[in-house]
Amino acid sequence: MTILRLVNGSDVSVKLSVEETLAALGGAPGEQAFVELPGDDGPIHLRPAGVIAIFGDRSRGSAGFRVGAVAGAESGASS
Repeated sequence: MTILRLVNGSDVSVKLSVEETLAALGGAPGEQAFVELPGDDGPIHLRPAGVIAIFGDRSRGSAGFRVGAVAGAESGASS
């Protein structure tokens, strides 16, 4: 399972490994052709240029960035 982050800010999950997804998206640079990838709700059609990030989803949960608290903020330190 792989999560694709698209240029419009949305995330799409596909039923391929990261390596398989990279191979499917590996068209010529600047190519405008659509690629069909298997999704949970049927095929997904997108242009490789529209993908800005690829995440491996091992837990099949939500994917995204996690932000932790700054160490100085936790200890109450001020500048």
